[in-house]
Amino acid sequence: MKITFLGTGVSVNVANKAQQSILIEDDKLVLVDCGYGAMLRLHQAGYDVKDLDAILLTHFHLDHCGEIMGILKARWLSDADEIAIYTPKGGEKGFEAFLQAFSYLSGKLRYRIYELKDGTSFSIGSMRFSARKTVHSVESLAYFINGLLISGDTCAFPELYHDVDVAVHEMSLDFGGNADFHTSPENFAKNAGSISKAYLIHLYPPAYLNRKKIAGFLEEKGIKTYFPDDLERIEL
Repeated sequence: MKITFLGTGVSVNVANKAQQSILIEDDKLVLVDCGYGAMLRLHQAGYDVKDLDAILLTHFHLDHCGEIMGILKARWLSDADEIAIYTPKGGEKGFEAFLQAFSYLSGKLRYRIYELKDGTSFSIGSMRFSARKTVHSVESLAYFINGLLISGDTCAFPELYHDVDVAVHEMSLDFGGNADFHTSPENFAKNAGSISKAYLIHLYPPAYLNRKKIAGFLEEKGIKTYFPDDLERIEL
């Protein structure tokens, strides 16, 4: 299973990163989130929107879903097939509201929404996913597959990390940050459970500038820590 970090940034500019978007490749090609910059990064990684087999959204904040309609429009103009989109509760209404505002797209975009609950399992090709409810300011989900957790936006809490060995995890906050709807280093270290390796993304400027200290702190707790850049690829 290959993971390509298309976008590792946040909703403000940090090191010219695109906003959050992650590509999972096995026998199918799955996009997890698509913040602004996702489509450009997808092409830079050597793929086309037509190549996607499914899209998973962790939640409906623009830095995680802002390019979804652009991707769907590009697929329509490329005559691509219908695509499955997995979302937290509210997906159907959210898409309907967008199409009311941009009625010229109504009836043209080919997609099917699957709204998920905590614990819902589903398959895309040979890949078996499960949705895990997270703690954020809106309805939000993490996605778990083969020992890997993609957190979306959340604070860290123990139940989220059951059976998790490797995490692609947000680290929005620097030390001392208020970990209510986002994660700080202390909050992550306290709750990370069995995690042995963490790829930290979604860092706001104070955390991004303090990466070395964050890595040292977490590695003292037994968590091997990486800060991937856009377009980096790993195999799991």
